[in-house]
Amino acid sequence: MTFLVVLAGSVVRMTGSGMGCPDWPKCFGLLIPPTEASQVTWTSGQQYVPGRMLVAQDTLWVAQREITASSFQEERAAGDWIPYDRHDYAVFNPLHTWVEFINRLLGALTGIPALLLFGLTAWRGIRMRHWRPFVWALVHLFWLGVVAWLGKKVVDGNLIPFSITIHMLGAVAILVSLMGLMRSLASPVEFEENSWVVNVRKPWLWIAALVALLQLVLGTQVREQIDLLNHAGLMRTDWLDALPSWWKWHRSGSWLVVMTQYAWMGTLRPWKAGWKNPAVLSFGLIAAQMISGISFVWLGMPAVLQPLHVLLAIGLVVTNVWTLMQVTK
Repeated sequence: MTFLVVLAGSVVRMTGSGMGCPDWPKCFGLLIPPTEASQVTWTSGQQYVPGRMLVAQDTLWVAQREITASSFQEERAAGDWIPYDRHDYAVFNPLHTWVEFINRLLGALTGIPALLLFGLTAWRGIRMRHWRPFVWALVHLFWLGVVAWLGKKVVDGNLIPFSITIHMLGAVAILVSLMGLMRSLASPVEFEENSWVVNVRKPWLWIAALVALLQLVLGTQVREQIDLLNHAGLMRTDWLDALPSWWKWHRSGSWLVVMTQYAWMGTLRPWKAGWKNPAVLSFGLIAAQMISGISFVWLGMPAVLQPLHVLLAIGLVVTNVWTLMQVTK
């Protein structure tokens, strides 16, 4: 579910739908988002409830009380409609609205298994006096709440640049807490049987995980620059040429990721290792990530690769963390 939310969030960024719902947690003041412009346009005789939002005169208006529409100008003068003051975004696009709504819906549904994990690990702690899974479930629930709160701040601030990166790091924290919960439930025997553990160069694994995380953050910053170019009306094929020069640090940093990842594998070789060996997954993720990055340059930033690029990057970080948990007592 968490990876689905990450994927949905990537699609939101790919389609520019981040402000498809200008308010939070509702969408234009509705539980079910509008599907056509008439639903966010003032209409004489229409009933409006407090909090309902309309778009008029390039402004987002919010109903302050229950209204039976008769004269928009008079209602504004009476204070029945006031401009939304948290941002100045006032556009309705049905595609953007529903892409953003599905992203939010998936986020809300992710809370269901999170609450189940919290309850079941609490019951396990009471029955077995084994509280470590409960602690991880509590951490997981905490980060889920933080990311939901950050989502609200991102919308209220009309996609404040660095808040989007923090939002993504919150998703990584959710996945890491789930890795910790899985590790706390495993039997020690399972890891004693993994002979590959002793061949891992642990210091290099720490370095590789940190480099992968920094590369992910830098890539998110590049993504935010691309959003600015997109909003400025530049063609997709011109984005790379218009990016600030520092984006090349992200491009060249991929080789540092490759070297540090390969360094931690030690005597392991992913093409010879068994399928349970995380080196196999790490090697595959690195290869796919580099192919997607090269495709960005040669194919003019195809939109369909953007969500894949983010998922692969997060997958590599999570795989590194999972490996660290397995080789650390």
